[in-house]
Amino acid sequence: MPTSTIPFDPSLVLGMVIAPEKIKQLEKIAELQKPVDNARDRVNALLRQKLSLDMTLQELISLGATFDQMQDIEKNIQEIMDEIIKSTTDLSKAVIQAEKAIAGEKSNQPQKQISSQVESPIDFAASQLTSLPLSSDSMNMDVQYFRYEENQESSDSTAKAASAFVGAKVSSFLGPKYGASAAASTKQTMDSARKDRSLVGTVVVLINCTHKNARVFSPVKLDVESAIDNYMDYTQKPWPSMSPPDMLEIAKKKMEPGNDKNSMPVLVGASYGSSMVGFVHFEQIEKTQSMQRSRSDMAQLSASVQTYFVEASMGLEAESSSNIKDLMSSSNIQSHCSVITMGIIPSIKSNDVTSVVEGLQGGPEDRMKQVALIQGANNSSIQSMASLASQAKTGQAVADMQNDYISGSVSAIAAVDTQKNKVIDMNSLMTAIDDFVERANKGDGGVPINFYIKHVSERTIAQQWMEKYYPEMLYEKEDDDKKSS
Repeated sequence: MPTSTIPFDPSLVLGMVIAPEKIKQLEKIAELQKPVDNARDRVNALLRQKLSLDMTLQELISLGATFDQMQDIEKNIQEIMDEIIKSTTDLSKAVIQAEKAIAGEKSNQPQKQISSQVESPIDFAASQLTSLPLSSDSMNMDVQYFRYEENQESSDSTAKAASAFVGAKVSSFLGPKYGASAAASTKQTMDSARKDRSLVGTVVVLINCTHKNARVFSPVKLDVESAIDNYMDYTQKPWPSMSPPDMLEIAKKKMEPGNDKNSMPVLVGASYGSSMVGFVHFEQIEKTQSMQRSRSDMAQLSASVQTYFVEASMGLEAESSSNIKDLMSSSNIQSHCSVITMGIIPSIKSNDVTSVVEGLQGGPEDRMKQVALIQGANNSSIQSMASLASQAKTGQAVADMQNDYISGSVSAIAAVDTQKNKVIDMNSLMTAIDDFVERANKGDGGVPINFYIKHVSERTIAQQWMEKYYPEMLYEKEDDDKKSS
C-alpha cells in the first residue's frame, strides 16, 4: 500500500464481531504515513505561497514599482524557494523511510485478503442502518500533470546515398532533368517513410477525502440466540443459565468496572473517507520505413531500384512493383498506468490510439490500363495525317505519364490501413479523477476511518433476551425497583 492512501482492512465489516488489534494495526500504518503527509503538506503550502508572491510581484511591477523597492521582496521569495527545495528533499527522504517501514509492518501482520468471522450477533432485520452527518467533508488534492508532443522527421546518410544513386541511374536513362526530380522524390520519400511521432505525457494524482455522512446501527437489536452462541465462542466460557430468573438477575446486574472485560466488541458504526493515487506515463512511437531499408542493405536497394527503372518503360511485373512500393509500418505503444483507490471505484475508460500503415499510391497495372484506354481511343484502320498526328500525341502522353509515374510513384504515400488500439492513457485517468470527485462529493462509498464499537456483554444479551421472551418479568422488576427507591 503506497503512502497517502487510507489504511484499509476489508475484514472490518459493520455488524460483525471484530478483533480490536486490527484497528491498532491500521493506526500503526497511519502513524508511519504521518511524516510523509506532513512533509507533502509543507511542500504544497510553500509552493502556493511562492506562486502567490510571484503574481503579487508582477502586479507591483505593472503598477510602477521600482527595482530598488522590489529587492527585499525578491530576496524573500528566493528564501521561500530555498525552503521549497529543502522541504522537497525532506519529502523524498520521508517517502523512502515510510515505504520501508510500512512494508516491514505489513510483513509482520497477518494477511487481510481472506478472513473468517463468527456469525454477527445483530439482528439485521430489526436493526436500522442510518446515515448521519456526524463527520465532515474535506479533500486534499495534489495533481502534477506533464504533456509533451514531438513530431520528428529525420533524414540520415542512408537516405542521401540512396537519393544520389537513384538520381545517377535516372539521369543516365532519361536525362539530368528527370534524374534530379527522381533523386528529390527518393529523398523526400525516405524522409517521410521514416517518421517518429511520440506523444509523451505523465500525470500523477493524490487525493484524500473525508465524508460527512457516518453509518450507524440505531437502534442495535441483537439476535439473542446467536449472540449467546457467539459470546460463548468468543469468551470460551459456558453461559451461566438460561432460566428466566437467572437471566433476569444477569439483566439487572449493575454496571461496575470490569463487568465488560469479557464483552464482545461489535462494529456498529463508522465514518468514512476515500483516497486515490494514480500515475500514467504514455508514449507512442510510429515508424514507417521502406522494405529495402528495413535491413539497411544498400546492395538490395541498388538492385531493386535498377530493376525498377529498367522495366519502367514497359511496365513492371507485379512482384517487382510490390517490392518497390511496399512499406513496412510499425507502431510501438507504451503505456504505464497505476491507480489505487480506497473507498470509491471510479470509472476507467480506455481511449483509441490510431496507427497507420502506409503504402505507395497506384501501381503499374493502373498505369497500363490508362495507356490501353488511350490507345484504344486512337485505334483506327484508316491511316491519315490526322490519325498519325493523334497517335503521335498519344505516344507523347504515354511518355509523359511514365515520367510522371517514375517520380510521382516514389513520393506519393497514402494511408492504406488504419488500426485503432485500446489503451489506458492520461485521458483515462482524468476521467477517473472526475468520476472519483463526483462520487466523493455525493458521499458514495468510502472506507472506515473512525470506528464506533459497542461492547456486547452478558448483561446486554440478557436484557434483550428478557425483552424478547419475558418482557412482563423485566418491566415488573423495573416497576418494583422504582417503588422501592
